Amino acid sequence: MRLSTASLPRTARLAAAVLVGLGAITVLPAPAHAATATFAKESQWSTGYVGKMTVRNDTTTAITSWRVEFDLPAGTTLGSYWSASMTRVGSRFVFTNMPWNGTIAAGASTSFGWVASGSGEPQGCTVNGSPCTGTPPGADVTPPSAPANARYTAGTTTTLSWDAATDDTGVVEYQIFHRTTQIATTTATSLSIPTPPPMITTYGVRAVDAAGNLSPFAPIHFGQLPDSTPPTTPANVRVSGMFQNHLIARWDPATDETFLVGYEVYVNGVLTSKTSGTTAYVPYRGYGVYMVRVRAWDSSGNFGPYAQGGLAVDPPPPPPPTTPPAR
Repeated sequence: MRLSTASLPRTARLAAAVLVGLGAITVLPAPAHAATATFAKESQWSTGYVGKMTVRNDTTTAITSWRVEFDLPAGTTLGSYWSASMTRVGSRFVFTNMPWNGTIAAGASTSFGWVASGSGEPQGCTVNGSPCTGTPPGADVTPPSAPANARYTAGTTTTLSWDAATDDTGVVEYQIFHRTTQIATTTATSLSIPTPPPMITTYGVRAVDAAGNLSPFAPIHFGQLPDSTPPTTPANVRVSGMFQNHLIARWDPATDETFLVGYEVYVNGVLTSKTSGTTAYVPYRGYGVYMVRVRAWDSSGNFGPYAQGGLAVDPPPPPPPTTPPAR
């Protein structure tokens, strides 16, 4: 299957075929960055909420289509939706415009919505292949570091605390989870929660930067002893598109009996990323073989088996010989 070269960076237009893992895929790069997408909860209750995503055209000319992608954390599922078409791969939800709302005039906007079961909010959001926040393409593909020295102090209430994470463009928030459920978001480096009853459990905190990149978790154990059981293998490692000079690797999440901290991503044997998300960026360096390996690790330091996807980028065939003009 030939690689679609429309809108690719100049270096990538030379590629003729992309072969991944168990078969061939077409890499469809996003159109030039032209939009932002903003999430809001229109209403919320104890077991769910109504979500609204507003897509805005920030250019001076109309755009004729849009595509919004995001993950939802474990424990949150999506039910009915409207004003968009939806497909799902693992935890990744992909919304595309309907025939009647794909064209957005300069400075105008449109929206779509859904009903969610659970409190988790969209993560790793992109619109037309670029961060929903409007960060310029290629500006930031590096996750923050994990928060350090995560700990808790028990009293009338319990305070979860951690040292600030670092990032090349700046951390914008921290997300706090109890096992697989997100319980809070904060811009501070501590959070007070009701003191839980005596239990053996684990909380975790991760950093998020302006582009939506996710750090590994920093676990906080409540009486949890180290375990020796590694996480499961991530499934379905694949390449689903291109973001500037990076291929986008995705995988289905692994699971762990205690707490999944994150994933290590290797390209041709070199560690290139650590994240708690299910997306990583693979630097595109032209023709050649890209072997992407992903493994999960847990809060006890156990590493699970690798999942691997093989990627080959081949040069185009030589041009046909020129036929001399007839005399």
